[in-house]
Amino acid sequence: MSAPVVVKLGGDALASPGRIVAEARRLAELAAAGPVIAVASARRGVTDHLLGLVQEVRAVAGTAARASGVQPEAHRAVATGEVVTAALLALALEELGVSAASLDAREAGLIAGRNRSRIGTVRGSRLARLLAQGVVPVVTGFQAWHRGRVTTLARGGTDATAVALACAMSASRVLFVKDAEGLRTADPRVVPDSRPIRAAPHRFLTALARAGARLIQSEAAAEAEAAGLELEFHSLEGRTALSVVSRHALGTGLRAVSLGPAEAGWIPVTAVAGTPEDAIELAEPFRSALLVAGISHGDLQPASSGLRVLVEARLAPEALRAVHRAVVESDRRCSSATLRAS
Repeated sequence: MSAPVVVKLGGDALASPGRIVAEARRLAELAAAGPVIAVASARRGVTDHLLGLVQEVRAVAGTAARASGVQPEAHRAVATGEVVTAALLALALEELGVSAASLDAREAGLIAGRNRSRIGTVRGSRLARLLAQGVVPVVTGFQAWHRGRVTTLARGGTDATAVALACAMSASRVLFVKDAEGLRTADPRVVPDSRPIRAAPHRFLTALARAGARLIQSEAAAEAEAAGLELEFHSLEGRTALSVVSRHALGTGLRAVSLGPAEAGWIPVTAVAGTPEDAIELAEPFRSALLVAGISHGDLQPASSGLRVLVEARLAPEALRAVHRAVVESDRRCSSATLRAS
């Protein structure tokens, strides 16, 4: 049997019955060429809704202030979002004539580690049997089995599920399908003229994820990097990868910027380069961009494969655009001028 392909489907990819059937068709096409494992997220907004219900019950019971986040029944309630979408996706595959079976964390052999918010072990014997029988396993993301009960993982845990399964089952690659534009030089919602990045090395993606980019969970990116696992990022439409991350990609000339989570009213702005040599050259344009824009900031600090600085939260989008112009767009103009001169 050839190496399987793991397909992680985000909440937007499974947001409606129409979307579920569309993604079932994608999986059917892939399954016609070889073994496939699907990993299903809850539909967009469902996990937050379930978390809200848990908090409402706690509040009505008068325990919201002291309730522990590790209560087994709270985890079980929140985990139902993925159970539903996995079952519906398997149903859609069966309706299309493709043998499929939905599996929860216990059935798929996803065992939590000491830190129960992460997967520690994958016991893949049942998955292997299903694949050998030509069945598409549809696995619930964002959860693992812990001491006889289900537990939910950290935010972005479906990404971690997909990568852990891919490593355990010796998959050839992981496809991430979500309502996004692949890897870019900045979040297009903040920097509309950000550029697509078609290919990048693992180190670059991991650094961007740690800086706050939401394309993939940072722990999942780091695990894929350690395993040398090829990652493809796909949109909801089309079958061609928007971005490919692999051990063979070159980082020369790659630059991107990202905003991180707020820290007491301040937000980190990070610039990442594709190579250590390029990272050294970020300091001057980074500092100058903020100076020209008149944005007060903290000290420039080293970050993974780049540099970061804290700015006031209200100024963070403006700072990101200014740094993008300086370290990405200016670099492109310089490269174009060099090419013309040569």
